[in-house]
Amino acid sequence: MATSPFLTSFVRHRDPRLLWPVAGVASVVAHGVALVMVRTHTVTVHHRQTGRIYTVEVPEDRYILQSAESQGVELPFACRNGACTTCAVRLLEGEVDQPEAMGLSPDLRRQGYALLCVSYPRSAIQAETQDEDEVYELQFGRYFGKGKVRMGLPLEDD
Repeated sequence: MATSPFLTSFVRHRDPRLLWPVAGVASVVAHGVALVMVRTHTVTVHHRQTGRIYTVEVPEDRYILQSAESQGVELPFACRNGACTTCAVRLLEGEVDQPEAMGLSPDLRRQGYALLCVSYPRSAIQAETQDEDEVYELQFGRYFGKGKVRMGLPLEDD
């Protein structure tokens, strides 16, 4: 997978001097408009539930889900804030930055899981959607449903 060199976007900002230089980003400011060049990456997602494969170009400063939707791709999502596992994917290749992914444990992140709603691409990506229940079970299964079931309120003493 090749990485696209740059995506050019125009940003109007009250004070363009506040657009600090960032690694991998070039900008030119004139008349209150900043020409910002942000590195983009090719993201390919195999949507297992529909059998479709989508390929989109995603800038490093945009969430993968947000960019995919703006390019007409419909992927699973629910909360859009990294708290659930509906948009979970398994990375087959590539790297993401997902600092806001509260719905995934550090262990699942190390195993290659990511939440598209809060993931920024850091390289070309090959990923496949996961069954939400499978990821939820991996994340929380050891905590729920392991004890005996009793009738009554949970706070009742026997």
